[in-house]
Amino acid sequence: MSQKEIGFSMEEFQERIAKVKASMEEQGLSMLLVNTPENVFYLTGHKSPGYYMYMCLVVPMEGEMTLVLRRGEVGNATVYSWLSGDGLVAYDDTDDPLQKTVDVILEKGFRGGKVGVEFTSWFLTTKNFLSLQEKLEGASVVDASGTVEAARMIKSAKEIEYIEDCCRIADAAMAKGMEKVRPGKKEKEVAAAFFSEMCLQGSEYYGTEPYVASGPRAGAMHSSWGERVIQNNETVLLELAATVNRYNGALMRTVCLGKPSERMAEWSKVCIEALNAAIDAIKPGVTSEFVDAACCGVIERAGLYENYRKRTGYSLGIAFAPDWGEGHIMSLQKGDQRILKPGMVFHMPPALRELGKYGVGFSETVLVTETGCRPLGNTKRELLIVE
Repeated sequence: MSQKEIGFSMEEFQERIAKVKASMEEQGLSMLLVNTPENVFYLTGHKSPGYYMYMCLVVPMEGEMTLVLRRGEVGNATVYSWLSGDGLVAYDDTDDPLQKTVDVILEKGFRGGKVGVEFTSWFLTTKNFLSLQEKLEGASVVDASGTVEAARMIKSAKEIEYIEDCCRIADAAMAKGMEKVRPGKKEKEVAAAFFSEMCLQGSEYYGTEPYVASGPRAGAMHSSWGERVIQNNETVLLELAATVNRYNGALMRTVCLGKPSERMAEWSKVCIEALNAAIDAIKPGVTSEFVDAACCGVIERAGLYENYRKRTGYSLGIAFAPDWGEGHIMSLQKGDQRILKPGMVFHMPPALRELGKYGVGFSETVLVTETGCRPLGNTKRELLIVE
């Protein structure tokens, strides 16, 4: 039998399950069906790149949970999750996984009532949802999106340890990548340095691949490496996130080759001031909107908001591809009146771009503390000039 490799104590998992079931009770749910890989991981510890195949965690209001998954994934679930025995129900590739799910629900004594489903899950297709709804005769299928996510917002001490480790790896990888940013080098060489260092330092497969954007390509958000040769007298925007036990820590920095132009120097100064203002604004009791206003205010006063136009930051924690963030759980943005609390973690990446010309950006991953916040990385917050 494979040795278990579970990243948390059973006590912590039980606390998580208790929070989710308390929310289920408030919603009047008899069952909760969880299809989101991050939420399955949060409640069970199961992790695998194979989440592109149907997977569903059946959470009854009373009794034990059961994970319905592809037979080929049972090995990973046996190793990484605390579930075993009847807690794992496998389906073959020729089976109907929706019928397997309904069978499990009925075996748990369900005879009608409200079944909560994650309507916002990327991995519950419309076809599967309609099939499930048809097979659950007599059930009231309702939207329970956010039930597990609400419990994920405030990180435990162990979760923070993982994120701190990610930020350490991100610092090391950023340093290696910056060393490769030189005229005549290709963007892919910088990316290779990122990948190599993150893997060697202990990162798992990522939620999103690193971004390496030089010259005019830095003017497009999420533009990543290619064959382009890095030139003198241009900026290179670098962003990455390391992953440890599915937790993430992100970092963005900018390198300038040669003396920066007046505009590049000014844009970098504004970005760093905006980031510092956001960091200074974070403390328990303030709203998401308050932090966003602090960051955006610096950019607006500089007359550069049209080169920005985005949220200030987003929650960071558990992630599987295609995203490394938890922005769907909480973002630091205008109109969000939710209150920041100790234990929340955010990535804040203010960046200024002009499409097809240039871009600069700087970020920090920060932990909300009892009195303010603490940046979790150590890379110097400045425009790196290579002459």
